[in-house]
Amino acid sequence: MTGIDLKSLVDTQTRVLEEWFRLPESRRRDATDAVAFAYRLLRDQPELFGGPKDVGHESIVNWLLPHLAEAKTG
Repeated sequence: MTGIDLKSLVDTQTRVLEEWFRLPESRRRDATDAVAFAYRLLRDQPELFGGPKDVGHESIVNWLLPHLAEAKTG
């Protein structure tokens, strides 16, 4: 992966997390929410993924898992 590809991937991840944190906490509680969000984002905003072609729902879910609301509460 080149530096440009890595930067594109980091930019994509940043945009995905920004979209995730726009959701109310009640919609960011568990892995099911993350999976639904990933599929919805890929369907509704494919322009976010114009750079790295290897970004799929599994990558998005992996980015979101550390940021689940339940992880903060216990």
